[in-house]
Amino acid sequence: MFTNTKLTKCVKLALTAGLVSGSFATNVHAQDQQAAEEAVEKIQVTGSRIARSDLVATSPINVFDEETLEISGVNDIQSFINELPSMGVPGSADTNSNFSTTATGLNTVNLRNLGANRTLILVNGRRHVGGLAGSPVVDVSMIPIDMVKRVEVVTGGASAVYGSEAIAGVINFIMKDDFEGLNFNARYGDSVEGGGTERDFSFLAGGNFDDGRGNAVVYAGFSDSGTIRATDREISESDAVNSSFGPKGSFRVPSSTVEATTDPAINFNRTLDEATGLFDKPFVAAEDGFDRNARRLIRVPTERIQFNANISYEINEHFNFFSESAYSDVSAESSLEPTIMGEFISVGGVPNVRMPLDNAFMPDELRAAALEIDPNATELVMQRRFTELGNRRSDTQRRSFRTVLGFNGIINDFWDYEVYYQFGKMGQDQVNTGVANAFNVLQALDTETLADGTVQCADALARSLGCVPINFFGPDTVSGAALDYVSVQPQTTSRMEQQVFGLSFTGVVAELPAGDLGVAFGYERRTEDSSFNSDALAQSGLTTGNTTPNVTGSYDVQEYFVEAVVPVFSDLPLMEYFGLELAYRYADYSTIGGVDATKLAIDWQVFEDLKLRGGISTAVRAPFIDELFDPGSETFRDVVDPCAFGGKGGQSATGNANDVYDVESATVQANCATIPGTATLDPFAVNIRSAGGLSAGNPDLQEEESDTITVGFAYSPSQIENLNFTVDYFNIEIENAINTFTAQTTVDQCVRQSSFPDNAFCSLIQRDPNSGLILRIDALAINAATYEAEGVDFTADYTTEVGPGLLKANLIGSYSTKNEFTPFEGGEVVDSQGEIGVPDLRVNIGLTYTWEDLSVNWSTRFIDRVNIENDRPAFGEIGSYVYHDIQARYTLDEDGKYEVYAGVDNLFDKEPPFLGQGVPGDVTGTNTASDVYDAIRTYWYVGIEASF
Repeated sequence: MFTNTKLTKCVKLALTAGLVSGSFATNVHAQDQQAAEEAVEKIQVTGSRIARSDLVATSPINVFDEETLEISGVNDIQSFINELPSMGVPGSADTNSNFSTTATGLNTVNLRNLGANRTLILVNGRRHVGGLAGSPVVDVSMIPIDMVKRVEVVTGGASAVYGSEAIAGVINFIMKDDFEGLNFNARYGDSVEGGGTERDFSFLAGGNFDDGRGNAVVYAGFSDSGTIRATDREISESDAVNSSFGPKGSFRVPSSTVEATTDPAINFNRTLDEATGLFDKPFVAAEDGFDRNARRLIRVPTERIQFNANISYEINEHFNFFSESAYSDVSAESSLEPTIMGEFISVGGVPNVRMPLDNAFMPDELRAAALEIDPNATELVMQRRFTELGNRRSDTQRRSFRTVLGFNGIINDFWDYEVYYQFGKMGQDQVNTGVANAFNVLQALDTETLADGTVQCADALARSLGCVPINFFGPDTVSGAALDYVSVQPQTTSRMEQQVFGLSFTGVVAELPAGDLGVAFGYERRTEDSSFNSDALAQSGLTTGNTTPNVTGSYDVQEYFVEAVVPVFSDLPLMEYFGLELAYRYADYSTIGGVDATKLAIDWQVFEDLKLRGGISTAVRAPFIDELFDPGSETFRDVVDPCAFGGKGGQSATGNANDVYDVESATVQANCATIPGTATLDPFAVNIRSAGGLSAGNPDLQEEESDTITVGFAYSPSQIENLNFTVDYFNIEIENAINTFTAQTTVDQCVRQSSFPDNAFCSLIQRDPNSGLILRIDALAINAATYEAEGVDFTADYTTEVGPGLLKANLIGSYSTKNEFTPFEGGEVVDSQGEIGVPDLRVNIGLTYTWEDLSVNWSTRFIDRVNIENDRPAFGEIGSYVYHDIQARYTLDEDGKYEVYAGVDNLFDKEPPFLGQGVPGDVTGTNTASDVYDAIRTYWYVGIEASF
């Protein structure tokens, strides 16, 4: 895939970035030279399983220690990660998941904007169970920030070392496992604009036992993040335009049989005139509509309870037992406007719920107006907000348990080993309220009036099952009994289970002239099981909520890996050290068969101050359970057949001027000619404009594949003590990416691709063998898309004495040059670079000044200007954004046992950009991109930490 031209470009961009960044591109966690020289214990850095004394990895890596996390001011790890310049728009967060069906309160990370499912999350170098049924995506909020010792972020192509999902990169959370003492932390915070009160309490205890042979660490934490409503912020306090589904109900007169008329005196919706009590008022959204933002949230409330316990015990030098256990319980609740009723609410084969003209509650003036225009009218189009049901809510509880048991130790002077078993389980239970049984609504609208004036449901069977007539004419007209009859509370449950067995060996194979030839190799076996179950109503599609079929599936994979560090040269001019890193992994999946991944990297210490590094790697992502095993549901999709009249175009036999087929290319016509019957095929003439099909997972999916190039350097000039910087270019290309398509794209690409009829698009289409008529178009994901992300990362840090104290400065930035998505070969490229969430430049700068017992940190985040949408200049652009945060910490006593701290985020109250509803990037209910820009506004917090 890579060419010499591309490699030359890599080198030029990396070197150019180094010249431009000069004094500020460095490693955010670089150690000073003295510390590096004193380091005698080998450590393992993410991106390799081979421990080494060199603290600078060959892969582009950022490392953030406990102090960095502490002074950042965040109280959850996902907020810290998502503010890093290399991160894209999170797929799910507290500020964008209010409208999510099952992911309310889920917090994910999205490295390089390549998708959360292409970022591998590790804890102590091992996988974490997924946080959403059928998906490998991890709920990062289940990792307590107070237990994290450091975070390591590696760019791209780490599948050879860690396996599937490591396409965009790896985020590895290293947890505390050698803590001694007691630590208590209490914190309270609130927003200046109101809403979003937060409380956090944590307790950490640890100590050695049995003369230091063992260590145990126990953690317990509780956090509560309050609601921020859309009405709490001026930017989102109301709808830009009220919804046409108002609480009084509106009805289209005349009925759909003559709604094509353009006479404004006839064609309008009528609603209740509250001054007269008559249903004859033309509907006006500003007066009669519904302000949805009055019921929506900017941030969903969440409550987290977390427990961790880590134990290690040295039996002897050959056997060291270790265990890691973690439990997390996260509760979250979404809230949005009441459901609509009428148009767009389907029930089985009925596409829209409409009001029967003979309904017993029908106002006389409304019925008369309809019949005057159309004496044969039988129903009216209805649009009503079902406010009596209350807000649509989902009460979600998500629990995660993970434990690791293992042994490691020394085999001899040259080799050591590790063996472990890991078990992880995620369970989610969700109850949805504010939902109506749409089938029961249909029954309740079908009414009759008895001689004594009693109104009852017309269907005897429905009456025997408790049917109560329902009145939708006017606000708050649904009675308690009728409300009980149609109200339902669908429930869903999700379960995921992950088991991993791992065995690895690391050691020295030989002593070469330039150094030790180090290797690591091993075996892993992993099983993944997932089930998503919904109750009968949610499965049936008979409610006003989403149809949610059950999804159950599992797979297992056996993986073999080997890695080597090969010293080639040392102690030569301009080559103090030159070595290679090689890695290979083979994985055998029960679903897709065998796949492999590779890595080749160079490690070139030019001289003491300068290290060059780079590599080429391949990575894979295996399709996960929901992509493979979702049984889906039948659906009907509109399509214009490119093979009608053999692709030669022409007027349909219907005679309708709009029923015309386009002339297709010679390639399409030649391909269509091989399909029997299409030469005279005219679907419009037989009134066939849609085809059935299954919208579901695809068991025939194969792995995604990617190639990554990185080129960079780390420089610590000896002339300036404690100054370090790094620059790294990256290019990530993904092929055979899994993607879904519209029916029109599917039928078009089947006959346009050069691989017709053997391409993936044609496999989704079933035609009549004689007439050529399309019978089915399945909406299944296929391996057809490509992604490409490219850019330059740079980091810097510097420590110096200023006055009586110590000043530490650090910078981390990312300059993105390309972010493209191509849905299929030859398809139109979607260029996202420079749009919301994908700015050209993002930079974080931090300054920390420490003087005796006082420490003050000032941090700044810069987000470059962006277009709202590249393809639609009329939407305009958003200027650059700069956020400032400040924190101060003070130790109260001489022993350092008590520390108080306070901070302010978004110090200067930078308001987010106003987008408005329906504008790309807008998060529903916020009128802004609340997952990119700060919609919470100025936020303050205070806390106390006690250590013993």
